[in-house]
Amino acid sequence: MVIGRYADGSGRVVDFHALRHTFITRLARSGVVPAVAKSLARHSTIVLTMDHYTHTLIGDERAALDRLPEIRLRRPTLRTVSATGT
Repeated sequence: MVIGRYADGSGRVVDFHALRHTFITRLARSGVVPAVAKSLARHSTIVLTMDHYTHTLIGDERAALDRLPEIRLRRPTLRTVSATGT
């Protein structure tokens, strides 16, 4: 066993970098602007912060979609629409 590295019964390991992943992911889930998360993590690039240390779950994606404003559609009217070629 390496000093400062711990594993649970399932073999999942926690160490300093695991805590960094958790910290930065929680910042993102809290709505912190990516540039602020980068600064707090003391990273040199935003790519490192967002692509390596920030993790999303399907629930995070669902919550983001739920925050979108509702789109209200008017009832369709009967009219002729000309072809636009698009």
